[in-house]
Amino acid sequence: MVKYEIDYWASPLHQEKIGIRQKEVLMSQSRQFDADMNLFGELKKEKDKFGVIGYRTSIWDEEELNSGGKSAFSQRLVIKGFSESAGNISWWGSIEELVGRSIAKSFGTGEPLPVFAVILDLDKLVHTVEKVYRGALRTDTYALSMYNEDNGTVDAYKIIGERVAVGADYKIFNAEKNKQVGAINTKVFNIGGKCEININEPALSSNDGFVRTLMLFASTIKFQDDIEKRTLNILSEMEKGKLKIKPDIEELGLIRNPRYLKTTIA
Repeated sequence: MVKYEIDYWASPLHQEKIGIRQKEVLMSQSRQFDADMNLFGELKKEKDKFGVIGYRTSIWDEEELNSGGKSAFSQRLVIKGFSESAGNISWWGSIEELVGRSIAKSFGTGEPLPVFAVILDLDKLVHTVEKVYRGALRTDTYALSMYNEDNGTVDAYKIIGERVAVGADYKIFNAEKNKQVGAINTKVFNIGGKCEININEPALSSNDGFVRTLMLFASTIKFQDDIEKRTLNILSEMEKGKLKIKPDIEELGLIRNPRYLKTTIA
């Protein structure tokens, strides 16, 4: 079994976040390190730190949204992971909330069902993680689909919440033989918080795409309650005819039709 961790910081006063100059250095090292990036934790493999993780504040924090003339209904979660080596960082993946699809799925069931897109630096495809509805008395379940370019197959997984657990704990199953291949455990009593990802299968523990996707998904857990409350508020306002959601250009880029060609021919 291989263990990965997201160790959340209890305070923002860490080396990676001190001073404007340090942020400028990080931005120069990676184009994916946005000016509004807020680092909130360390990434570890078997207790050894290998990177950091952060989210974009200007499209998530209500105070920054309001200062830009936008409401909380404009919120969208974007989390990015970075590796660290010799004082330099490099982006390796992002997980982004797809608000439009989340609203449509949630409207269909009356339950908040967030949808996320996962973008990794090691492949050309966008993977999805989405909450699915399994009935009013069932635990939270997420479906993950990943296309395996090496052998041309689709790998499917389900991430099922534990019935009795302190914090948010999940078991991970592979569609092949419906076998448990790992678990996600949150630690709510340590300072700042921690999330552990345990992978049982040797082939998966060395699969960078699978590991990165799980770590990105796990990093959204601390935001899930806020996302689901906002989703229900949006649906309520839309059903009253008081609100229309306009996706931002980056979200539209993730759902654009790749076969559509503009032409001058009428």
